Amino acid sequence: AHPFLTPTGSLTDAMRTAVESVVNTKAQLDTGGGTSDGRFIAKTCKQVIEFGPLNATIHQTNERISCNDIDSLSTIYEKLLEIILSKQET
Repeated sequence: AHPFLTPTGSLTDAMRTAVESVVNTKAQLDTGGGTSDGRFIAKTCKQVIEFGPLNATIHQTNERISCNDIDSLSTIYEKLLEIILSKQET
């Protein structure tokens, strides 16, 4: 796999804002989540981020996530789109 690095910018800023506004937590940029599928699109995109839940059962039998986490993720993604699209309108 080819490594990639997305410098901080408009996408990371928008995601940080969305996370903080929905779950009242400062998001941290971290590559400790494991193998990244972002490597497949990094050459064609200026910015790549991966975002998802913390999950102790990831990629295991009976993988699961709480309904509250799914609700929060959905709201964060919606907020992210609102932030990005509102900047394009101006």
